[in-house]
Amino acid sequence: MNTVLLILFITVGISGMFYGVDTGVFVGLGLVPWQVMRLRISRKLNLAAIFVTGIAGLIYFGLSGNWKILILFIVIELYNYWGYTQTRVN
Repeated sequence: MNTVLLILFITVGISGMFYGVDTGVFVGLGLVPWQVMRLRISRKLNLAAIFVTGIAGLIYFGLSGNWKILILFIVIELYNYWGYTQTRVN
């Protein structure tokens, strides 16, 4: 189920970028790192997911000029990083 949700959130995030829907980008890119963490594959992959989604969101919201959403997205990414530090990989 985690893999299905990961694919769903990636699709929502990319579709939101393509169609210009801020909510889709925010939710999709914000939840991708949590689904990667739940797969428990590797810590490097978790950190890469946080980094890639963070950069993509920063670029999207920065270029669109939605500064309030950008600040909220940064907070979400910091929360994702906190989750990364608390997650143990088997």
